[in-house]
Amino acid sequence: MNFTVHSSAAYHRQELRTLGWETTLCNILADCHNPCRTTLDIKKSYGNLLFDYLDGLFSFERINHLLEVGGGYGWLMRDFMSRKSFAKVTMIDICPHLLDQQRYALKSLPGSLSFREENFIDTPPTVLEDVDLAVLNENIGDYPTITNLPRDFLLDSPAKLSPSLRSVWKFFNKYGLPEPLHPVFHINIGALMALEKLCSAQIPRIFLSEHSCEAAVTGPYRNLISVSASDNPECIILKGHDEFTIQFSHLEKIGHYHGYKIIRGPVADYIPFEMTPRLRAIMKAPSPWRDEDEIIRYFIEDLYKYEYLLLSNERHESE
Repeated sequence: MNFTVHSSAAYHRQELRTLGWETTLCNILADCHNPCRTTLDIKKSYGNLLFDYLDGLFSFERINHLLEVGGGYGWLMRDFMSRKSFAKVTMIDICPHLLDQQRYALKSLPGSLSFREENFIDTPPTVLEDVDLAVLNENIGDYPTITNLPRDFLLDSPAKLSPSLRSVWKFFNKYGLPEPLHPVFHINIGALMALEKLCSAQIPRIFLSEHSCEAAVTGPYRNLISVSASDNPECIILKGHDEFTIQFSHLEKIGHYHGYKIIRGPVADYIPFEMTPRLRAIMKAPSPWRDEDEIIRYFIEDLYKYEYLLLSNERHESE
């Protein structure tokens, strides 16, 4: 069986020195002069837009211990901490360079801050015991993905399987994941393990976002904004490592199994844009007229290529 386990852990631990090669929504909207900001209905940074959206769903007054895994340059957390003083903030990252960037970005903000350099899958469960909200923003595509799995192996006895394949078999059988549509499929095993870890810790609220392999545009812009999806995690080749789009329906299954209520949608839900005549012309053009137009078009498409999940455990919240 010629499957491959893709991991970016070594790159993030040893080689990463900049996120300049990765165009994340958080990084794009951090620059108030970026042309993508001109398209927004509310011209704020990514972290502030996300804070507003989440605050309308559960109120940040209920959040005392905030956890972020894979916090990049620390800009999202900086926005959050600028809006509310949290009793405790924990940052977990596998990359020592990015942890240094996070320390610098957050050093002048009040609150009890702790920084942990580790693979989140290895984080001790005790670290998660009193977390009120966990945020994994634009990073679960970095987690290990197993590719080129033949669908028929799911019919085998787990006793005959290697540890990697036994882990995949367990997720399909425990959580009732749907049978893959393709004879050969890929699975975001690291993302599944991370969410299982968060749900098992009974964290009341969990937020995840990433490129989706199941993305779609619905509503009035479905014929204007072009998004393609294969329903199978796709490789995104970046400097020094590969990332994979996420099969969000698998994550939903895990959340429901553990008793979570789930909100799922495109990040356009919390990054609203204004469809001006100029933006409409950019999106309808057969090809971009200017470099700036190409940047804007790619950004608007990404608002639908990225999906998010917000999981809330109502039983835990009511205690």
